[in-house]
Amino acid sequence: MKLYISIPISGRPIPDAVHQAEIIKMKLEHHGHECITPFDVCPETGKPYAYYMGRDIEALLADDIEGVVFGYGFENSKGCQLEHAAAVIYGKHIVYQSTFYMLDFEKLTVKQFSHEKVSH
Repeated sequence: MKLYISIPISGRPIPDAVHQAEIIKMKLEHHGHECITPFDVCPETGKPYAYYMGRDIEALLADDIEGVVFGYGFENSKGCQLEHAAAVIYGKHIVYQSTFYMLDFEKLTVKQFSHEKVSH
């Protein structure tokens, strides 16, 4: 699946944001998914905030992007909230970094756990 990675960027050191994006990207690519980050979309610096958001929304809405992965802290970022709203409105598959511990990485869905009773 081709995925766009949404992470908080504003208000934090850029190297920290790049690191978070690359961690998510490596984890998903290890399982055969193709990922793009905001840093892949806009490698240039010094542009206005609206420029970056416009390019990111354009990338997220591309026909070949099937899903969006939201990194830790997305709920505190206006940019990520905008990307989340766009993903919901346009029916993109949504995954959260906070669920990686229980994720089936092939299907990008939460694993189904058995609720069978264990006898002693």
